[in-house]
Amino acid sequence: MADPSAAFSALLRVAPQPLSARIVAFATNRLICGQTIAERLGELSGRRFRLQVDDVPLTLTFEIDGSQLKCSTLEPHVTMRGKLSDFVALAMRKEDPDALFFQRRLVVEGETETGLHLKNLLDAWEFDLEAHLRAFVPAPLGGFTEVAMSGIRALRELSRLRRPGRVTGA
Repeated sequence: MADPSAAFSALLRVAPQPLSARIVAFATNRLICGQTIAERLGELSGRRFRLQVDDVPLTLTFEIDGSQLKCSTLEPHVTMRGKLSDFVALAMRKEDPDALFFQRRLVVEGETETGLHLKNLLDAWEFDLEAHLRAFVPAPLGGFTEVAMSGIRALRELSRLRRPGRVTGA
């Protein structure tokens, strides 16, 4: 599978920073829709953080407004700095934020309490597809979504029953 940060990097390099910030905020707000992290973001409401992507280069500042992010031009309370590939690996849960921090691949500057709280929220987040679909899909399609999710759960259970190396469908 190709490195998603390469395609993302190309897009971020050509898009103006204000547009990139709006796109990242929009995508993040849609992604956290229905997730427990959206509810818990309120704990940091009014706090601002900056993502500084050194290798693109790109600097995006956001303010937490209740359960959503919005773009900001004000000074941040905390800045997280690193390479795009490391931010993508964090988002995909392929890297641990503490490991990146101790390897000096992720630098956190500013208010320690805000940075730690934000890191802990991100670290504890487990994406809940069912909750996301319930929150994101319009009510008339909700019943269909529930049926589809039941089917997906059943297929997962069946795939767990299959033993490695066993030939099926013969």
